[in-house]
This record gives sequence, structure tokens and C-alpha cells, in this order.
Amino acid sequence: MAIARTVGVIVLAGIVIFIVAVTLGGMAVYSKQSSFCASCKIMQTRYVGWERSTHARSVHQKADCISCHSEPGIVGEFKAHLNGARYVAVRLAGGDRGAILRGKVYTKACQECHKVGDIRSKTVGHEINHAAHLALNLDCFVCHRDIAHGTLLGEATVHPMETCPSCHRQQQYQMAPCTRCHPNVMINNLFLAAKGIKAPL
Repeated sequence: MAIARTVGVIVLAGIVIFIVAVTLGGMAVYSKQSSFCASCKIMQTRYVGWERSTHARSVHQKADCISCHSEPGIVGEFKAHLNGARYVAVRLAGGDRGAILRGKVYTKACQECHKVGDIRSKTVGHEINHAAHLALNLDCFVCHRDIAHGTLLGEATVHPMETCPSCHRQQQYQMAPCTRCHPNVMINNLFLAAKGIKAPL
């Protein structure tokens, strides 16, 4: 009798564990999809902007919400899911003020698709040294603020080069007298050397 009861408890516990595992696994798979984020009303415009952006329409690799908003690896993805669960809990509790969703974009996540050595600037005459910017611990998001969540047409509201003066204005002011005699390339390379960064070839 005691053995049968023990076996029954073990079987019941196994069934419960199986159901919980399948449920959590299903939730994890479903919540990885960008359409899951769009199920929240306040995220719908962000979703449409992303859906029409190059990140969603890339022929190479589609970047879903979880691709950018989690650090690479299973631990980073788990943290992102926890953050999403926290957000849902706050919303269900009636919270709607402040930055309740920590939609951070991780530079390491950007580098999963965009290899620094392969990046080429599309603006003629302005080759951007991405390696130098990363060496200064600048996140990609500093310059590429809304590349995936810009307008409803899928375009960025701020061009990356519009953010340059926020950092480079002081450098340009200090170096202005030098440009009378020296080319800009030489000045830029000297500036990078002063920061201990190898100038681009």
C-alpha cells in the first residue's frame, strides 16, 4: 500500500514537472518572437517601426526584439525574459509611470551581426572608424539611436552623423587652427594616437 502510494506521488510529481516544463518552454519560445512584444498596446507603434526597418527586412539575418535587447548567450536571454516578465507584472499591477521596460540595446548584440572590420560607411568622404569608437567604450546606441524604432515608415529619425557634434565639437574647436597647415587626416590620426588608438589604414 505504502509503495503504491509512493509510486503514485512520484508519477504525479513527474506529470506536474512535465506540464510545468512544457508550459515554461512554450512561453519562452513564444516570448522570443517579436509579435509577442506587439501584443502590448504601448509597444505597437515601436513594433510597426521595427517591422518596416532594415533590421526586420534584412536579407542576411532578421533581427528580432530579443536579438538586440538581450546580451548574447543563454544567460543574457534569460535575463531579458526576466525583464519582460517584470514588465508584464508591473503592467498587470497598474504601473504605467517611469521606464518600467528596460529596453537596453547591447553593443555585444550588435556585434553578433555587424563585425567591426566589415562595416563600411555609406557617406562618401566620411569613413567612420568604428573600432576607434568601440575602443573608447562607446555603445553603438550612442550614434545609432533609433535605427530599428524610428518612424512608422521604418526610417531613423536621427541620422547617425547628426550625433557626431555632441562628442567632436570640442575636438574640432581645439584643432581648427591646425587645419590651416595640416590635412584633416593627419589631425584625426594624431588625435587617435593621443588616445592610444591605432589609426585606420
